[in-house]
Amino acid sequence: MHRHKLAVCVAAAFLLLLVNTAYIWAFASATIFYMGNVLVHVVLGAAVTVGFLYLWMRDRAVARGMGAALGLLAVSAALGFFLTYAGALMPNKPFLWAHIFAGIAGLIALIPWAWRKAGNDGGDWLRFRRGFLVCLVLLVVLPGGAAGWRKLFPNPNDAIRNPLQVPASMEEEGGGPKSPFWPSSANTNVDGIIPADFFLDSQTCGECHKDIYKQWLSSMHRFSSFNNQFYRKSVEHMQSVVGTQPSKWCAGCHDHAVFFSGRFEKPIKEQIDTPEAHAGLACV
Repeated sequence: MHRHKLAVCVAAAFLLLLVNTAYIWAFASATIFYMGNVLVHVVLGAAVTVGFLYLWMRDRAVARGMGAALGLLAVSAALGFFLTYAGALMPNKPFLWAHIFAGIAGLIALIPWAWRKAGNDGGDWLRFRRGFLVCLVLLVVLPGGAAGWRKLFPNPNDAIRNPLQVPASMEEEGGGPKSPFWPSSANTNVDGIIPADFFLDSQTCGECHKDIYKQWLSSMHRFSSFNNQFYRKSVEHMQSVVGTQPSKWCAGCHDHAVFFSGRFEKPIKEQIDTPEAHAGLACV
């Protein structure tokens, strides 16, 4: 009875892992909910791996015929644990694809075992087979359907559309004189100022993306703002002659941390030693 309950729990966790996999494969996005599901994927993967190995060692009646499938799934799990430790970075991309393909091969190898087990023993195995079938369909339909939907109905927010006509005067630039960023054509998704913190986290990005961060650290993007002395003197001179408003036209491209946080209303000389003034274009 104890082993039967354990087998039911492992089977339920396995099916939940497949549903979770279908979701993270189909709907990748930089949201807390998505990243929470990635964490759940790791936890469920570890639980299912331990459960399968225990059943294979202790209950031969259940595990008979699972050898090839278990081997492939174990390889997929080992690669998943490696990626959890090392990070799913570009240098580790071959390991990510190996993790995916080993998992797919393991699932394919598991299909005849599940159908045979359900046909011989019935009961809960029949329910497992139905659930397994539904999950396999989701693994195919959700990623394929999501990719097709994005292709047929692209999100308009994912595209940058420039004006078809060149502004004839400064008043026609960007959102017009009522915009806090005018005369720059730049804007935010809230049509107003946002915290400078959004542009000061480049070092945090470098904790995972080390190579890209090192390249950025010595790039022109890093030195686009007031840590570039040629640019600094140009803007300081402009502001001393015509004030801060016209200099916003430059800031929309060069000074995101200062500009989008609303600090460009003051002359840059008064805040030249702040972190925002030396941030440059963020590493993204």
